Amino acid sequence: MSILLTIFSNLVVLVVSTVKFGFVASTVVAANLGIPGTISNLVGGIAGIFVFTQIDEYAQNWLIKTFPKRFKNKFSKRTRFLVKIKQTFGLAGIAFLTPIVLSIPVGVFFAMDLTTNKRKVIINMVVACIFWGAVFYVPYYVFNIDMMTWVKSFLP
Repeated sequence: MSILLTIFSNLVVLVVSTVKFGFVASTVVAANLGIPGTISNLVGGIAGIFVFTQIDEYAQNWLIKTFPKRFKNKFSKRTRFLVKIKQTFGLAGIAFLTPIVLSIPVGVFFAMDLTTNKRKVIINMVVACIFWGAVFYVPYYVFNIDMMTWVKSFLP
């Protein structure tokens, strides 16, 4: 029974990581899911990047057709903010924010709006996922730091 529960929890981690990488990374640490959970989180995040990069054009066309009023104006406050990030930090800035601040689909769609080079988007996003994975998991596994307790120590 324990093996089935482990497999199921790692599959859930993998699937949810395709959308919300940062949230799941903190959950893996908090739930003490170990190395299999960590690998599931990283693989899920990277798989999400590949999937959403490939379906970008179809998904955006569907959203525009389904919600025309919401997506009619190409220049909103949100798109201006993203253009400012791209001008200041480039595609790497959007990729850096994607796993933690934005979700993977939102970050990939924004990045694909700013450049059509899928390979460049994938490379930047994968590097960002690996970086944030290292930020979450290296202190936990290598230095045995309980990140949740450490973060709570800063809160009132």
